[in-house]
This record gives sequence, C-alpha cells and structure tokens, in this order.
Amino acid sequence: MGNEGKVKKSAKSIIVAVLTCMMGSLIVSFALNQVLKPAGFSPGGVTGLAVLVNKVTGGVFPVGAAQIIMNIPLFILGYRTLGKTFIFRSIMGTVMTSVFVDALSFTAKYWVLKTEPILSAVWGGVLLGIGYGIIFRTGATTGGTDIAARVLQKKMGYLTLGQLLLLFNIIFLVVVGLVNMSVSAALYTGITVFISSKVVDQVEGGVNYAKEVLLVSDKASEIGSDIISELGRGATILSGTGAYTGRSHPVLWVVVYNRQLPKLREIAARHDPTVFIAIKDVREAKGLNGAGRF
Repeated sequence: MGNEGKVKKSAKSIIVAVLTCMMGSLIVSFALNQVLKPAGFSPGGVTGLAVLVNKVTGGVFPVGAAQIIMNIPLFILGYRTLGKTFIFRSIMGTVMTSVFVDALSFTAKYWVLKTEPILSAVWGGVLLGIGYGIIFRTGATTGGTDIAARVLQKKMGYLTLGQLLLLFNIIFLVVVGLVNMSVSAALYTGITVFISSKVVDQVEGGVNYAKEVLLVSDKASEIGSDIISELGRGATILSGTGAYTGRSHPVLWVVVYNRQLPKLREIAARHDPTVFIAIKDVREAKGLNGAGRF
C-alpha cells in the first residue's frame, strides 16, 4: 500500500472514530438530560460533579461547561504521565459529550422519563453504559476520574485502576448524599454508577470480563514493555515458528481487561503496523487484579 493509500485509510479511520464517538456522546446526553437529571440523580465521576454543580447553582452553570472546566487540570496532570495521544482522545470525548449535553438540554422541556426512581436509576445507568462504552471503543475517554486514577496508579502501584475508581465513586456517593441531604439519592446514584460500569464493559469489549491476547511480531519485546508500563498488565514472550516459512517469531501473550483492548491495539500498531493479533474470551482470570508480573 502506497503513502496515498495509507493516508486515505488513516483519514477514514479517524472519521469513523469521530462519528462513533459522536453517537456515544449523544446517548450519554440523552441519559443525562432525559433520565438522570429529571430524577435528581448523578452519573458519577467528574460528569456527576458537574451535574451537582448545575443543581447547586440552580442551573446557572451548565453541566457541559462545568465538566470541561473541571477536566482541564486533569488533562494537564495526565499529559506527561499518560502521553499526548491519550489526552487528545480524552479531550475529544470530553468536549463532544459536554457540547451535546448543554446543546440538547432544552429537549428536557419537551420530554423526560417520568417513572419510579428505581427505574430511572437503572435505565439511566444502562444508557450511560452504552454511550460510554461506544466512546471507549474508539480509544477515546471522557476524562474525569479515569485520568486521575491512571495518574495515581502510576505512583501507587499497590492499588489497581479498578480499586482507585471504586474509591473515587465511594467519595462521590458521600458528596451526593450531603448535597441532596438524602441517603436515598446516594443509594440510587450508586445503582446508576454500578450498572453503567457493567454495561460499559459489555459494550466496549463483549460480555466477558477479560481477554486473552496473542501478538505475533518481531517487536514483541517493545510492545510488551509498553503494555507493562502503560496498561499495568504482565506479559509473556513465547517462541513460535511459522509452519509455512519455518522462521522463528516471538509471540507475546497477555491477559487484559476488556476496556484496555483499544489501548493495547494502539500500542501494538505503534511498534508494528503489520502485527498479527488474536483475541479470545477468558472465562476466568485469577490474579488479574493483582500487582504481579509475568
């Protein structure tokens, strides 16, 4: 493939990623404006804090604007630690989501979900999970606590990314309860956060919790080093021989969370655009949450 063909393919992939991210952002906007905000619930993370700011200020401060402002210091903090590519994608996902939430907030005047609180919490979580999962599949994020957790995890290796995110969510639920002066509001929000996190995993990477990945590349060592440093996962280099060529190839074996697949693909392509990748479901993965390395 010539340079022109590569440029066209790259441009097409970027356009697809942007449109996909846009679709996910629209779903997140619908979940917030039509389901969660009318019920008085928050989605968790920085977006949830933005919803609380909007509520405390009586709607004077838009949710999307508050979300962008609160994410700015996190983007600056994560730039050096997580790399400019990750931060750029995070900015894309955050800005899209914030713009759609504010631009479409007027739709709440015409229709919102009016039902029991428990159904609002459940379906708000489902819709959020679908929207965020679609965004994450493009390799983008919506910034927030995900960036903060990744930065802290670099410095606090004894805690996993999941544990840090859980800690942030617990603190957030306490804040929700205090702002609303209601334990019920915190509990309903907890249901939304829990369901959305589960749906995100299923939408982004399938119904299974983790994936086993085999990568065949002469750059297996470099790919493995970046997987360890950027994803915090262990990796094993095996020796393989091509049946047709008879030539030896290193084979990299790694097990990752579903949500880490887009980043893993990016790391592999960065070192070897022709890398062969095989992915399959893992029914059980003991030690995936541990700090051990293979």
